[in-house]
Amino acid sequence: MHSDDQLITMILNGDDSSFRLLVEKYQNYMFSVCISILKTKNEAEEATQDTFVKIYKSLNKYNADSKFSSWAYRIAYRTSLDYIRKRKPTVDLEVVDYADYGVAVASDQEMQNKEVSAQILNAVNQLPGGEAGLIRMFYLEEMSIKELVVASGLSLSNVKVKLYRARKKLADIISTQFPEIESYFEIL
Repeated sequence: MHSDDQLITMILNGDDSSFRLLVEKYQNYMFSVCISILKTKNEAEEATQDTFVKIYKSLNKYNADSKFSSWAYRIAYRTSLDYIRKRKPTVDLEVVDYADYGVAVASDQEMQNKEVSAQILNAVNQLPGGEAGLIRMFYLEEMSIKELVVASGLSLSNVKVKLYRARKKLADIISTQFPEIESYFEIL
């Protein structure tokens, strides 16, 4: 299998079929960023498609000094925020079952963990889009702070502040709405 840099070189040299491989590799990741911010399946699917169009059109601007995945996450993150800005204030958000997208993690105590996962994702879903995206990328995608800086386009201090505030809001949501799962978290 080709590395990201090899695929990008092939695409830039005119091999458009290599872009399909890049899309297949990252489509679930890009969708998970978009769904965590937008919270509606249809809008997230559109934003994911727009993300890949933007990636394709901007590949010649990609700087190989940073990871491709971080650069692509940044595009997905900004595209999703653009969708939020374009929304009319009266748009109703559908309830998203994140388990359908492979976000919930199964373990030995599968039933209890599914309930806890659903409650956590419900709490994350209540955060504003940008904050939900940062929480998702940091904890579920296990991106580093440096990768979040690249992905979000925010400064290091701004990412830290937004992540801190998002965790605090998440802790408040969990403690008021789901106090039975508070003990699962060291961060709260």
